[in-house]
Amino acid sequence: MTHASRRPRFALLALTVVLGLTACVAAPAPAPTVTVTQSAPAVTVTPTPTPTPTPTPTPAAEPEPAPVPSPPAPPVPPNAMGGQTDGGNTATTPLVSDSGSQPFATGSVIALSDYEFSYTVANQDQVLAIASRFNLQVDDVVRVNFRCSDYLEVQPGDVLDIRWPLDSEQVGGC
Repeated sequence: MTHASRRPRFALLALTVVLGLTACVAAPAPAPTVTVTQSAPAVTVTPTPTPTPTPTPTPAAEPEPAPVPSPPAPPVPPNAMGGQTDGGNTATTPLVSDSGSQPFATGSVIALSDYEFSYTVANQDQVLAIASRFNLQVDDVVRVNFRCSDYLEVQPGDVLDIRWPLDSEQVGGC
C-alpha cells in the first residue's frame, strides 16, 4: 500500500472516530423555564387573646384597736433598807442575791448577810455586769460605792459593798 492510498483511509477513520465521539457526548440540557405568576398577598392570621379576668383585690384587714393599757400601780414607799432607783423595793423587786460568775463580773464574793455581799473586783470587770450579777441596777451600786468618784474607774482589787442603797445615800453627795 502506498502513501496515497492510506490518506483516504485515514480520513475515513478520523471521521468515524469524530462522529462516534460526538454520539457519546450527552446533549446539552435545555435551559430552565421560569414562570412568574402573581398571587394574592399573604394574610397573617393573629388570634385575638381571650381576656383573663382580674382577681378581685382582697380588702386590707382593718387594724385592731390598740388595747387600753392598765393604769399604773400606785407608788409603794421603800422599805427600811432603801430601794432601787426605780421607786424602791416592792413585792416584785428581786432580792439581792449572787447569780454566779458571768462575763465582766468574775470577781470573788463574800456573803455578809442574806441581803449584803462584799465583792472584790477582778480584771476586766464592769459595774454594769456586777450589778446584773446581783439583780441590782447600776445606780444602786454607784449610790453605795461611788458617791464621790467615777464608777468607770473601778480597778481590779477594789472591794464593793453590794446591797440596797439607803435613802441617805445619794449619787454625788460627798
